[in-house]
Amino acid sequence: MDSTKLLPPVKEALEQFPQVFHDEIAYAGPLGAAWAPGRVNLIGEHTDYNGGFVLPLAVDRVSAFAGRTRQDQTVRLWSTHFKEYAQFSLAGLPETFEEQRADLPGWARYVLGVAAELVRVDVVLKGFDAVVSGDVPLGGGMSSSAALEIASAEAYALFSDHAFSIGEKDATLTPIETAGLCQRAEQIASGVMCGILDQAASCLGQPRKAVLLDCRSLDYRYLPFEDSNVSVVVIDTSVRRELASSAYNERRQQCEEATRRLRDLILRDEPENAQTRSIKELRDISPEQFDRYKNQLPALLQKRAGYVIAENERVLQVVTLLEAGRIEEAGQILWIGHAGLRDEYEVSCAELDALVDIAREVPGVLGARMMGGGFGGCTINLVRGDAVDSLRQAVEQQYPERTGRQASIDICRAAAGPGHVVMN
Repeated sequence: MDSTKLLPPVKEALEQFPQVFHDEIAYAGPLGAAWAPGRVNLIGEHTDYNGGFVLPLAVDRVSAFAGRTRQDQTVRLWSTHFKEYAQFSLAGLPETFEEQRADLPGWARYVLGVAAELVRVDVVLKGFDAVVSGDVPLGGGMSSSAALEIASAEAYALFSDHAFSIGEKDATLTPIETAGLCQRAEQIASGVMCGILDQAASCLGQPRKAVLLDCRSLDYRYLPFEDSNVSVVVIDTSVRRELASSAYNERRQQCEEATRRLRDLILRDEPENAQTRSIKELRDISPEQFDRYKNQLPALLQKRAGYVIAENERVLQVVTLLEAGRIEEAGQILWIGHAGLRDEYEVSCAELDALVDIAREVPGVLGARMMGGGFGGCTINLVRGDAVDSLRQAVEQQYPERTGRQASIDICRAAAGPGHVVMN
């Protein structure tokens, strides 16, 4: 394999492995590497755990493992980002958040959680030593944790002599099954009841494609996402957030409560309607039903439910535009989505709002919104190619003045899902 063709984090991990792990143990396999991408989400934020629709694409930023199979059940890891080791055994893996290894660094708990989920579905794993690298911004809303989890699954497959495989045809695990497994691993590792958006996007990535995912049925289809005149620009606020402390679980509980109240109200007036009896999530409530009953909800629940129901409609609007090749028009819907996240779902912050406001004043920026769980992280911007430099200059000049912080800017491309390589 020509290492010059590998993504930079993969090359970095491969190059560092012999320097980090040089204690002369007898390995049971050749040097190999596994990786998985982060993602951006065009539209459909906080809809995944409400059974709704999302429209992500995997990006050319990855988490990567490079290492060798051991002859025992030990996993030893070195993180190039955190500059620290982690070690655990594949025996006695945790099954709940409360059973997590308190002595492990946070990043390693995701790797451990994936192992626990694989063993739960009867996969036989082997230990390995590996360097862990990556260029997905941590805590930036591009799903660094999901990229790490999916890369972990790919690494376990590689270093366990392909005891299982991930793919569409004749694979032990389909991409969606792998995504669900890694979603549960994240819930174990973090205590956050996340939806499946991030893991599915990482597993399902294809170059020049966005993915429409139904988060209830888990059906998905690909949509064209390539326009030489439009760039996806991700701007990092440099504000980091912890989802567990940012009221993520609280938002989920509020949506569940709003669903229960709306279902009871609709059943009161339509007791014979079988469709009404099947209401389980906000996704099942139409905009017309919501308009009819919203004033009977507490003000807070009205805002939360109103955002989610409208956001599902926005996803479908963007799908229609992409199918018609009208990507520029999709940008207008991003502005509206950000307003909903800011005012109704209340998960934005001053820095995210500042970036969106700056982008709005730059000619050629088609749309922008905050991305991810909220309270920090990144914005996603659809920008005409000839306006990217103007946006960069505006952010570099105005963002520090408004926030006292520096922002970083990346241009992302729709990319492939997880992969691995065995070196000669």
